[in-house]
Amino acid sequence: MKSLARVGLRPSRDHKISFGVQLALVLLWLAYGTFLIMTEPGSSTNDRHFIHYIFLVLAFCYLLFILAQNTSLFGQQSYIEITPAYVVEKRGHFKSKVAIPLQDVTDISLNNTQARFAMRDGSRCSVNLKLVSTRKGQRMVREKLLVVAERHAIPVTDTSTNTRR
Repeated sequence: MKSLARVGLRPSRDHKISFGVQLALVLLWLAYGTFLIMTEPGSSTNDRHFIHYIFLVLAFCYLLFILAQNTSLFGQQSYIEITPAYVVEKRGHFKSKVAIPLQDVTDISLNNTQARFAMRDGSRCSVNLKLVSTRKGQRMVREKLLVVAERHAIPVTDTSTNTRR
């Protein structure tokens, strides 16, 4: 099915520790592990070297993890995709896709931070719009949701306010 819009997300916007702080910490850990290995006296036992190498490998694995989750280094892994029949949200490598079939939606509520979908069975689904990378992307998601809602005759309640002065 052809996509109307696919917009990248920044999943680090809802983390307790920002991407920059995570990156700084892991780089500090890598430097510290390297320093410990390089400054170890040659006459010492290799047991401590082994622990330093494990620490270094774990720090490198964490670096790969945060780069995979927060950048498009390994392809775009976090996105909102709007198709004529579905709204799909994917929040990273290790998270499952959330697909919202538009034929089951009875109402859409939009505000500055979320799009809420009321389903026929009484449940509610929501898409976090704060994670959208750019203002242009937020505008595009909003416009395409309105187009798809009009196509499926879904009532839309837009309570968003203009935050730009």
